[in-house]
Amino acid sequence: MLHSGRRVSCYSMKSTIKYLLYIGVPLLCAGAVLLYNSVSGKDPMNTTERSSEMGRAAGKGGPGGPGQRALPVSGHVVAYETGESGLTRLGTLVANEKVQVMSELSGRVTAVNFNEGQFIRKGTVLVKLNDDELLTQLTRAEYQYTLLEQRLRRQKILLEKDAVSREDYDKVQTEFNVLKQDIEELKIRIDKMKIKAPFDGVIGFRQVSEGAFLQPGSNIADMVDMAKLKLEFSIPEKYIASKLVGTQASFTVEGVSRTFQASIYAMDPQIDIATRTILLRAQFDNKEGLLKPGMSARVTIQTGSNQRSLFVPSQAVVPDVNGRFVWLLKGGKAFRSYVQTGNRTTEKLEITAGVEVGDTLLTTGIMQLKEDMPVIINNL
Repeated sequence: MLHSGRRVSCYSMKSTIKYLLYIGVPLLCAGAVLLYNSVSGKDPMNTTERSSEMGRAAGKGGPGGPGQRALPVSGHVVAYETGESGLTRLGTLVANEKVQVMSELSGRVTAVNFNEGQFIRKGTVLVKLNDDELLTQLTRAEYQYTLLEQRLRRQKILLEKDAVSREDYDKVQTEFNVLKQDIEELKIRIDKMKIKAPFDGVIGFRQVSEGAFLQPGSNIADMVDMAKLKLEFSIPEKYIASKLVGTQASFTVEGVSRTFQASIYAMDPQIDIATRTILLRAQFDNKEGLLKPGMSARVTIQTGSNQRSLFVPSQAVVPDVNGRFVWLLKGGKAFRSYVQTGNRTTEKLEITAGVEVGDTLLTTGIMQLKEDMPVIINNL
């Protein structure tokens, strides 16, 4: 009986342990899962349901429609601006006189009488060519001239005494005149063997050396007159009726902090059909020698006063291969509008076509905008 009671007790204990294991192991697993989620930061809610909710949220999107959020941008309401109209253009400084010093005749260089970059007075001999042969011809012609001159005098005395015919006298007279012209031609050729400066100016880099043989048209050096400079710049054709000749143009150049003044003295009589602009020239007194031909200049002229024009911020105008365009707001979305431009100031650009008064122009986020993209104006 004692052994039977122990067996019953052992069986009851095994059943209890097995029951505890059945309950404890799942609870232990669930606890481990909860502990892992809390440590890793994961939301214990069902991930499948969460993914579905995120997908539905993404599908709803922003105000612009599915999958697209409105871009916050700044706007500018286009309006007329009244005031004095200043036109700013790019121009170029041109030498008042510029020439390539060349040889008219062929010959060997016997002397080079200038230094590169030197100021030269008009008439100064720059290069001398060998003229020995011409001088010899001139000496011989002068001897013949003396002889013919004496013969002509004798013929004249004989003609007065009817000792010779008029035909004989005229023949000697013709020979004398031809020889006289030959001597003048030789002197001109000898003078051309001395290549001289055509005007007061600065000589450039020399292209010849002593001993070189020059052909007609050989370039010796460039020479420029920099005492006065010409300022060339173009303006739109709509200003052709403006009385600009005789007015002053202000301009600045790179590397110099000063503002210079030039007097507009001429307008090209024809319009450039490629650019629809007209060329103006102004004269600048460069007595200080501060500026050089070929420099670029930023030119400003006054085209009138009390003119009403549409001006927009310069940064809002975007150039591309088809021209220039701006982004406008229409129905809460951005759309592209190509424009034509006119005057330019420091911060603004005149629009002559492509926008109207009251249009809302987008001025920020330009590089991110796309056609029909929803936008929100947060700064107007």
